[in-house]
Amino acid sequence: MRRLYFRFILGLLVILVLSFSVPPMLFRLGNPRGPRQGQGSRPQPEPPVMMSGSAELLKTRLENVPPAQLNRELDSLKMFFRFPMVLVDVSDPTLPSDIRLRGDTGNLVSEEIADGHERVYVPLKGTGKILILGRMAEPRRSDTKSIILVVALVLGIVGVSGFWIMAPVVRDLRLLENAASRFGEGDLTSRAEVKSHDAVGSVAKRFNIMAGSIEGLIQRERQLLQSVSHELRTPIARIRFNLDMLQDAETPEEQRRRIGEIDGEVSEIDQLVGELLDYNRVHSESLPVDRKTVSVKQILDEITTRLHDFRPEIDIEFYPETDSECPVTADRLLFRRALQNLLSNALRFARKRVFVRYTRGEAETIIDVCDDGPGVPPERREQILMPFNRTDDSDHRLSGGVGLGLSIVRRIVELHNGSMTIGDSDIGGACFTTHWPDSKLPSQGKGEKNTG
Repeated sequence: MRRLYFRFILGLLVILVLSFSVPPMLFRLGNPRGPRQGQGSRPQPEPPVMMSGSAELLKTRLENVPPAQLNRELDSLKMFFRFPMVLVDVSDPTLPSDIRLRGDTGNLVSEEIADGHERVYVPLKGTGKILILGRMAEPRRSDTKSIILVVALVLGIVGVSGFWIMAPVVRDLRLLENAASRFGEGDLTSRAEVKSHDAVGSVAKRFNIMAGSIEGLIQRERQLLQSVSHELRTPIARIRFNLDMLQDAETPEEQRRRIGEIDGEVSEIDQLVGELLDYNRVHSESLPVDRKTVSVKQILDEITTRLHDFRPEIDIEFYPETDSECPVTADRLLFRRALQNLLSNALRFARKRVFVRYTRGEAETIIDVCDDGPGVPPERREQILMPFNRTDDSDHRLSGGVGLGLSIVRRIVELHNGSMTIGDSDIGGACFTTHWPDSKLPSQGKGEKNTG
């Protein structure tokens, strides 16, 4: 924005300088000051003493001549003097105002004029005339053509300078407008090709960032919709199949088995809907994050009590490396949901053991959730953090889950300005490590990069 301000201010200064300097220069070049009398050299100024002495002689001579013969007498005297002589009325508008006011008082008045010349005004008593010795003052005349030319030059300078200043801005605005129009018509790949570094270029960059975010969001929503459709299609097909088989069931045992399978499919759909609601909630930009000091041990105890019944044969071990309570700065509900999803995932794939290690760093809390299951190949560790991606291609009903739990965990960690990584555990399976910074500032969403 400062560049645009500077550009306009500089442009206005250029316009003002050109408007005040160019027209006078052109007039001086077109009308050079030359000699006014003949083609010879400029006449030398008359000595002031000679002109003043001659004025007294002329005054005495002309005041004794009848008024009707003044002009003829003056013409006969001009040949004896080197300076011009003009006889004018007292009311002549070319005379200075103070000379006209004095009238025929009889006092001589001398004044300096341009180029070192002198002009002497000689009032002639009783005649209503004034004799002017020296160059006559030229009356001011309004030159309409000159005024029109000056106005045209100023307008031309303003127009050209304004075009020079505004043309790049208008061009960039038109490019931005066209890009916005294409984007609004459905072309999500439309971007503004503005390369300037002024305010318009900054707006164009912001528009491109916004357009990229919207395009990515819509693509992710489309992928999510396709994944949800696929996930719903399978249990619905099984329900329809079991309903058909239920009608043909011949024994009560077979009917109960079919009803149980239908109930399982309905539970799977219910779980999917719940995960989708949680997924959309944590990905909302307006989700509040109420960060407070929470005990990691207390949250783990609450989660373990409820999840241990899921697979009671799996041993869950805790390894606090420092304080057994281990405080963490986080939103209690979101933090609890993240640990619950991590533990559920570990119990789903563990063979015999799951251990949770938590410790305090300099300005963060680090939590590791590890299992002794099959682990996660390095090439798939980024993929499983995206929606509806799982660690294997087997029937997910064998392990449970709909493929949204880890994506939710990652988003919750991002809302807390933390990070999440996947590695190998010491007992042979996968190890999910999360970092929870201690900052108590309001969390700002870091976007949804690689979160589907």
